[in-house]
Amino acid sequence: MRTWLEVDLALMEKNLNTVKATLPEGCEVIAVVKANAYGHGFSPVSKKLFELGIRHFAVACMDEAMELRQAGIGGDIIVLGRTEARDAPIAADNDITLACVDRQHLFELADVMKYAVRPLKINLAVNTGMNRIGFDCRTEEQLANIAAAYIFTGQSGLIQGSDAPAPGEPAVNIRITGIFSHFSSSDDTSDGADEYTKLQLSRYQKVLDYLEQRGIDPGLRHISNSGAIGKYPQARFDAVRCGALIYGYNTAMDAKLPIEPIMQWKTKVSCVRMIDKGDAVSYSRKFIADGPTTIATLGIGYADGLMRILSNKGYILINGKRCPMVGNICMDQMMVDVTELQDTVGPGTEAVIIGRSRDLTQTADDLAETAGSCMHEVLSTIGLRVERYYK
Repeated sequence: MRTWLEVDLALMEKNLNTVKATLPEGCEVIAVVKANAYGHGFSPVSKKLFELGIRHFAVACMDEAMELRQAGIGGDIIVLGRTEARDAPIAADNDITLACVDRQHLFELADVMKYAVRPLKINLAVNTGMNRIGFDCRTEEQLANIAAAYIFTGQSGLIQGSDAPAPGEPAVNIRITGIFSHFSSSDDTSDGADEYTKLQLSRYQKVLDYLEQRGIDPGLRHISNSGAIGKYPQARFDAVRCGALIYGYNTAMDAKLPIEPIMQWKTKVSCVRMIDKGDAVSYSRKFIADGPTTIATLGIGYADGLMRILSNKGYILINGKRCPMVGNICMDQMMVDVTELQDTVGPGTEAVIIGRSRDLTQTADDLAETAGSCMHEVLSTIGLRVERYYK
C-alpha cells in the first residue's frame, strides 16, 4: 500500500449535526458531494449522509449524478453546472434535477423533452454577481425573463407570443422545482467582500419578491454555501448547500463552526539514504544538499494528487516532526529531509500528508497556503488510485 486515506464517517456525522444546529427549523441541508465528495469518496460518503437523513445532494455534472444513482443513492440530486440538452431525458428517467442556466438553455431543454415519458425537473440558476452561469436579474426585462420561465413551463398562467408552443405541440415537459444563486465572496474577509455578498443577496431577494408579486411559487430557494452558513443567517432560505463544513473545513475564518477534518492522508517511507554536500535530489537538481543529509523516499507523487508546486516548499509529518519536501515531487514518489530524525526512520515508517503525527497536525488548509491555492483544490485533486478506508 503506497498511499491511502483514512476517512472518519462518525466525525462527519458530528460535523453535520453541528451545521444543522445553526439552521432554523425547516431549513434543509443540500450535501455537496461533487468532485468525489471533495476527494473523500462519492459512494461511502453519500451513503452515510443518506443514512443520516440527507435527502438533497449537489454534484457538478451528469456523470457524477449517475454514479450516485448507480450506487443506490436516493433523494434529490441536482447538477449545479450546465448540462447538454441531449442528456435531459436521461436525467428525467433517473429523477435527476438539472440547473437551467439561461433562457436559451431552457428552450433547448424543452425541445428535447417534448416527447419524453417523464418530466424533467430543473432549478433556475440566477446570476447575482458570480458572473459564471445563470439568468441575469438586474433589469425589469431580465426579471421578467425569469418569471417567463415559470410561465413557459405552465407553472403560472399561460405564455403568450413567439415563445408559446405551436398548436398541436406537446406541452412543455419541464417542472421548475427550485431557484438558486451562488455567492462569490461569502467566505472572504478582503475589503468590499461583505458588501458584495450583501449586494448579491439583495439581488436574489429582489428576484424572489418579483416572483411572489406575480403569484409564482419559486420552489426550493437556496443561495448559501459553506462560507455563508454561519456568517449570513438571513441567506439560509429553504436550504443551504454544504460541502466544506461537512468535511471539516471552515471557509469563513471570521465565522468558524466547531468542526474537524474527517480525512487523514498517509503514505510510507520506501527507502532511506545518506547524501553528501553537493549531491542533488530528484529531477532538474532543484535541491542540492549543503551538507550531509538523510533523505527518505515516500510512495506518493503528483499523480496521486500531491501538488508539484509544493516541491521544496511543503512539509510531511513523520514521527511528530515536520520534514521538509526536497527536490521536485515526482509522478509517483517524492523525497523529504529526515536528517533531524536520525536513525528512527526506515522502510515502512508512516508519513502524514494531511492529519496528525503525535502532537503535530497538518491540514489541507496548511498545504493550500504553502501552494498558494485553496483547500478545495488540495482535497478534490486527490487521485483515485489513493486507497480510501472508512470508519
